[in-house]
Parts: sequence; structure tokens; C-alpha cells
Amino acid sequence: MEEEIQIIEYKEVDLSNSILIEAFPTVGLVSSISGHFIIDQLKLEEIGTISSRYFMPAAIIHKGTPSPPVRIYAGKKTCGPTGDCDQVVVIISEFMPSVDIIKPLGDTILAWAKKKKCRYIVTLEGTHGLDPKQPKTHGVATTQKMKDILKKYSIDETQEGMITGITGVLLFEGARLKRDVLCLLAEAHTAYPDSRAAALLVETLDKILPEIKMDTKPLYKDADEIEQNIRAFIKQAQPTAPSAIQTPTQMYG
Repeated sequence: MEEEIQIIEYKEVDLSNSILIEAFPTVGLVSSISGHFIIDQLKLEEIGTISSRYFMPAAIIHKGTPSPPVRIYAGKKTCGPTGDCDQVVVIISEFMPSVDIIKPLGDTILAWAKKKKCRYIVTLEGTHGLDPKQPKTHGVATTQKMKDILKKYSIDETQEGMITGITGVLLFEGARLKRDVLCLLAEAHTAYPDSRAAALLVETLDKILPEIKMDTKPLYKDADEIEQNIRAFIKQAQPTAPSAIQTPTQMYG
């Protein structure tokens, strides 16, 4: 199935000294929300797409411009835990591909990152919150080098558990191939888009990329608006669907 997944670059960009951030949707949509925020904050340019006939046939409209469901953005920024990267790359999507294509898609991303000589891969994930009043971030690392980064920035390393989807593939294949992959997980609400957890994720990423400063105040502001909208929607939906509330997409678009 790998041959049916194509990475299309709109123009040739040298990514040989970059950090690659993967942001496919997960618990509380924290990866997609934080990925969008990073792209907007750092003013990254859309440089390519990942295409497959197995993907959702849809166009994502952002700031009036239609784009494919899986996009690749990049921009020159001094980055990395020691300032040793000079470019940030983000692969982002608003949908999770079907189970059948997740493994080959993860393999394709790893192969492309190796071909483009990306220095690190960081995946953004949400996990079920343990304490909603004091959400935390955790980390999973594939190499000792990445474990040292978690320790340096006092990020708790997950010792037991399971991570599924694209991130799961990148982690176990990264460990097998001895590739530097780091997963950051934010504890999030599962029932609706969690912008506060996304902000926490961005702040943790910001810590390990000391050369980049991202202001998360707008994300916390959005969190209040999102929660107000959700509460209003739940109140409206209760008479007709008290046990199966669907979150409108415009709340986090």
C-alpha cells in the first residue's frame, strides 16, 4: 500500500537540518489545534501534501484557501534543544486515516524524513486526563538522546501504556530503527476540543525549542470561547440527544 501514498512537494526545500512535527488528530484534538497554532505563530509556508486514494476526499478551507486534508508546512527557524536545527516542518491533518493505512503512512513519513535528513521527529498527542484541574504533559522517547531531552526539561517519561495511530507507528518503528523520535502527550478532555491542553502541549514544545518563543495567550483565549460554545451547544442538544452529543466542527475550525 506504500506505493499508493505519495508525498508531493510543491517546491524543492532543503530540510536537512530541520525538526519535523507530526500533528494528526487525537484525544481532544490537541495535536491538530496545537499544530495549527504553531503554523500560524511561526508563519510557516505550505510546501507540500501527502496524497492517497485512501484519504478522506475533502478540502480544508483555511483563511479562504482550499488545501488537501494532509499538508506539510515549513519555515526557517533556529530550533532544536540545543539550537542545532534551522528549520521547522509540520505535517498536519484534521482527520485520522483508516486503520489499514496508518502503518504504511507512518512508514512513508519516516522514510521521507530520512530522505530529507530531518534531525528530529516530534509527535504531538493527547491522552486521557488524570486530573482535570491540574493537567500535565508527559513524554515518550525512542533513543537515549531523546530521553535525555525529557530529563533536561523535567518532562515526566511515560513508563507504561499504549499509544495508537500514526504516533504509535513512528514510536515503535523509530525505536526499532534507532531514529530520534519524541512524543509529547498532554492530558486532555475526551468529549470536546481541548484548547487548554493544546496550549500546554505548545508550552512544553516551546521549552525544548528554546530558540523559539510562542505566545500561547491567544490559545487560552480561544479555550474560553470554545468552552462557552460547547456549553451552549450541550444545553441546546440535551432535549433531543442527551446521550450522544456531537461537537460541531466550527467550534475548533
